[in-house]
Amino acid sequence: MPIATQLVQVQKLLFDPQNPRLPGDFAGDQQQIFRFLVEEIGIEDLLNSMASSGAIEGDPMIARPAERPGDFYVIEGNRRLAALKLLNGIRISDGGPEPALPPMNTDVADSLKAVNIQTGWEADKLEAYLGYKHVTATREWPPEAKARFVLERCGNDFSSEKLGKFAKRLGTNLPTLRRWLVAYLTLQQAERQAGFSPQEAPSKRYFGTFYTLLGSQEVQRFLDLKADPLTENPVPQDRMGQLREFVAWTIGTKRLPPLVNSRAQQKLDAVLSSPGALQYFRAKKNIDGALLYTEASSGEIAEKLLTAAYTIEECLPKVNDVKDDPKVISAITNLDRAFDKLKLNTTDQPLRTRQQG
Repeated sequence: MPIATQLVQVQKLLFDPQNPRLPGDFAGDQQQIFRFLVEEIGIEDLLNSMASSGAIEGDPMIARPAERPGDFYVIEGNRRLAALKLLNGIRISDGGPEPALPPMNTDVADSLKAVNIQTGWEADKLEAYLGYKHVTATREWPPEAKARFVLERCGNDFSSEKLGKFAKRLGTNLPTLRRWLVAYLTLQQAERQAGFSPQEAPSKRYFGTFYTLLGSQEVQRFLDLKADPLTENPVPQDRMGQLREFVAWTIGTKRLPPLVNSRAQQKLDAVLSSPGALQYFRAKKNIDGALLYTEASSGEIAEKLLTAAYTIEECLPKVNDVKDDPKVISAITNLDRAFDKLKLNTTDQPLRTRQQG
């Protein structure tokens, strides 16, 4: 079937419920998709451009027939469609605030009532075009959209041969493709088996942090995550408790916000590698506090204590000359208090006698 171009009224165009940008399943709810595109993805740049200059014919708006004759689902161009709908006076009408619209003259408004769409794209060519444009090129989708795009086209065939061919078609490599899929499948498993609810997430942009932190070897050991061979359930059943914890730490809920972000990768790795630090983190929910209980922090603490000792040693030859100065007296008092606290935080015998005998 050849590609056909036709002029269609904007009111006949529908958002694609299979759009990889959409988080979770909106069940085809056009209002939810409309709201998501406007508030989470953003269309302000398109609103201003179209209101000023009309719809510029550039990248094709690709569509497929909808269930009702004469209607079409827009496969490529959903942000443009959201802007076009608003500029045609179509409201989101979900009870939320309606976006403010830029001024627009009558001629431009008339030119936006209908737009050209393309239909009849062959599946493999459409797949290659969308893959190049949004997965590897400058107009990239976020990681979750890439993963969903790939997963929907791979079916349940996660063989290296299948994924390798798909990666080559998309201009990426097999390891990168696997990371996308592992993160997406793990989050889906958390939704099915570990109590994760996308609706309870404090932000819709949670996948990036989850994807980044899941790439750590320490996190994968914590979850006993199986990335090869890839399956629909990368985390074994006996680690559902750990998966539930990891989701809570990285995504959180509207009531309990996340505890770590992607910049805390090294901190989380250090905590997960230390039983004592992990126990503290589970109890206190404080990643920085937990670091004090890691075995690796002993070197850092020793270095700071030695630095303090060396600084005091440097002051000794001169301190007698200024010992009556109020500032020096105050400093010595604070130093003595700090030393007493240090003794209280050590075990066995007092520090002053530890090296005797």
